[in-house]
Amino acid sequence: MELLRQGDSEGLERMVGDSPVAVRFLQGRLWDMDPEIRGEAAKALGAAAAAHPDLGREVLRRLLWALNDESATNGAYALPALGEIARRDPELAAPFIGPMVAYLWDDGLRLGILRALCRVAEVAPEAVEEVRDRLQEIVDTEDPEERACLARLLAGEREEVDGT
Repeated sequence: MELLRQGDSEGLERMVGDSPVAVRFLQGRLWDMDPEIRGEAAKALGAAAAAHPDLGREVLRRLLWALNDESATNGAYALPALGEIARRDPELAAPFIGPMVAYLWDDGLRLGILRALCRVAEVAPEAVEEVRDRLQEIVDTEDPEERACLARLLAGEREEVDGT
């Protein structure tokens, strides 16, 4: 917990690399009251998934389940971790991107999903290619933050169409 409070990303990365059992604790911290703790836990889970891909797949599966209403959790808190894992290892996360995007209909999850997609698109824009059609369906959103994320995600497509 001290590493999370200090924002010691390097220490957290070493810890999860050496001790994958810390992942369970970090998953619980995704629902912490402190947004900085949640953010550091998400980043550390990204590092853990990259270091231990089998464990990363299990974490992704659990995070995706948290989006489901039947899980009785607030899935919005799982989305930053999904984004960080996908950013650290886009190939590992690829099978989970489509199912995550399937929740765009949920107003409470939409911005978090778009932010997670933006995180992965920073390092692997091709990872969001297969969900572009779904993104186009919500391009008329009135939320300015959602519009900004969508503009970043769809920028490559517009450049091709505009010829710029």
